[in-house]
Amino acid sequence: MTKILVVEDDPDQLAVRRLMLEQAGYRVATAQTASEAIDKLPGCELILMDFRVPEPEDGMRLIQAAQGSARIIVLSGAQPDAELPVDEYLTKPCSSKKILETIAKYCAPSGGDR
Repeated sequence: MTKILVVEDDPDQLAVRRLMLEQAGYRVATAQTASEAIDKLPGCELILMDFRVPEPEDGMRLIQAAQGSARIIVLSGAQPDAELPVDEYLTKPCSSKKILETIAKYCAPSGGDR
């Protein structure tokens, strides 16, 4: 079963995304800071992250730590100054449907045939 790490410093948004992904059949780990997320990286196949956790440099640190070990989808209201080395960049607000479709491009929930 695919394990997704959701990184978001807003606790309400974190709870909503976790619930949405669990209902879609994914295993979910959560973190509110880049440091906490880096500790939880092992075993995660995909990271859905805000870029500012809480600062942009924290987001870059997490992206660098995860490169090569997990797919990275950034979901942020902030536009980065330069192109980021990530698989996808989604701009907030973003529908749950779009988030799930984007994740499905890279991994399947449990019970999927991918």
